[in-house]
Formats: sequence, structure tokens, C-alpha cells
Amino acid sequence: MTNTIVASVPIGLAGQEARIEKLPPDENGPSGQVTLRISGGRRGDGMAGPLTLSEEQLIELLYKASLSEVLSNSFIGKLREKIEI
Repeated sequence: MTNTIVASVPIGLAGQEARIEKLPPDENGPSGQVTLRISGGRRGDGMAGPLTLSEEQLIELLYKASLSEVLSNSFIGKLREKIEI
């Protein structure tokens, strides 16, 4: 497995960090599909381990990921359809 990352966005969580990364197509997913990796950990350490977020922190992470194009407009559109925003 390579560590190629197409785009990435972090948020700080009181000494820890949460991150969404967009991997290139075929990196870890079905052929031709972009794969997302969501991770968390202590700042300065690797991004290994479970990611524990409050709902507010998850909203902020998704918001930043949409602004930075880690999440595609297509993803945001499908999310809106599913939760009727």
C-alpha cells in the first residue's frame, strides 16, 4: 500500500487531530472509485487508532472536507438527498 494522498483536511480536537484524506482511484477501493480514509490520533503522532468525535466535531470535519474538495460535490449532493437538507 502506498501513502499517496490526493487531498487532506484536518481539525484539531484538544490535543488530538481528526483527518479525512482522499486517496487516488484504485488505492484501496473498487476500480475507478476514490477512497476516503478517516483517522485520528495525538498531534505529532501518526494517524493510527480509532477516531472519536462529537456530532459537532464531525459536522466541522465534513464541512472543512467539502470546502477543500476532499469530499466531492457529488458526495455532498447524495448526502443531501439521504438526509433531506
